[in-house]
Amino acid sequence: MKKKIVALVTCHNRRELTLSMLEFLFAQKVNSSFSLECCLVDDASTDGTRDAVQDRFPDVNILTGSGHLFWAGGMRFGWSEFVRNQTFDYLLVLNDDVLLYESALQQLIDVEALIRADGCDRSCVVGAFCDPQSGNVAYSGVKRSSFWHPGRFSQVVPTGSPYACDSLNMNFALIARESLDCIGFLSEIYTHAKADFDFGLRLRAAGGQVVLAPDYVGEARRNPVSQGVESPDLSFRERWKRLTGIKGEPLWERAEFYRRHGGCLWMFYWLLPYGRILVQEAISFLIGRNMVKGE
Repeated sequence: MKKKIVALVTCHNRRELTLSMLEFLFAQKVNSSFSLECCLVDDASTDGTRDAVQDRFPDVNILTGSGHLFWAGGMRFGWSEFVRNQTFDYLLVLNDDVLLYESALQQLIDVEALIRADGCDRSCVVGAFCDPQSGNVAYSGVKRSSFWHPGRFSQVVPTGSPYACDSLNMNFALIARESLDCIGFLSEIYTHAKADFDFGLRLRAAGGQVVLAPDYVGEARRNPVSQGVESPDLSFRERWKRLTGIKGEPLWERAEFYRRHGGCLWMFYWLLPYGRILVQEAISFLIGRNMVKGE
């Protein structure tokens, strides 16, 4: 009997990218002992994504979201409404903006087989992407990068051999069914970011492994970083809005992440960026006040 892989993707108003990703996904050269099925969560796209996918890829299972799911919410929606009701061996999670090499999925399968042969059936194998413009790693497995801050991570460059990581970016990752049976899927607390980092950390805490595949699995551009919250051109209100917004550091989502993974000083790490921006605003206010007095 073939081992079944269910691929799960969330998209919103990126029709051409989504179609391209599906082309690459179904062009994967995979051992004939595996089958591949795909579930696409279209979060209420208005650019014709759903119709285009149905026309070109009629076997893709499409779910329609509310338009407010964002990444983590969309992935959970696809998991709860479709994937977890299936009989499957592996969950493949990927983004809709990746260009996959034809051997990408087989790379992950081969690494998972090595991990299982070594006695661990709770695994998540991640693939790294190269930025086609800079040539640097764009998304990958991650390692802790600070001796004192538990929430700082750096991308791992593929080494040519499987490499154990602390957590991962879920741009392309193969998760064994046993891992999901053990810790579940993405936590309900996260709307967009940190859900993948949290998953990897929880899996490792439960005795599982997060392992980076030996070589790059494709190309992807690092999402552009918007104007930073510390920019002097922004008002305090705008900086605070960006910091605490869904794609920033929402207060209670960040609190839960550090409560779980920040140790006994978790409250300090939780409040650190908010305190920094408040102190900066206070200093700016005092400087401005003193300048006015000096006039």
